[in-house]
Amino acid sequence: MLAWDAVQHSGFDLHDGHNVVFQEFAHQLDEEDGSANGAPPLPQRSMYAAWARILGREYAALVSDAEQGRPSSLDTYGATNPAEFFAIATESFFETPVTLREQHPDLYEELKLYYQQDPAARRA
Repeated sequence: MLAWDAVQHSGFDLHDGHNVVFQEFAHQLDEEDGSANGAPPLPQRSMYAAWARILGREYAALVSDAEQGRPSSLDTYGATNPAEFFAIATESFFETPVTLREQHPDLYEELKLYYQQDPAARRA
């Protein structure tokens, strides 16, 4: 469930890295297998190893950045837990794809495979 005012506010700036629709959509995808753990159902079992390695590493880096007060292109709310990390990464993937691709190339590639699109290429 989304609050309409939050949806409207999210649409004002399409490149600010924040969009409640993308975030909640990611949560729904994550929960398709019955648990919110930052690993939505992937098309092939073989994809889980790379997903866990890359998203796990990126999540740990964001947690460290948040704890140390270091700036990050990813919203530090994603350091809350892996489910929020996936949601925040999804927001960045669609809202600020060029920055995500430049600063977190492995994460960008995993999300590109998962979502089967390349939003940074459309923005270039």
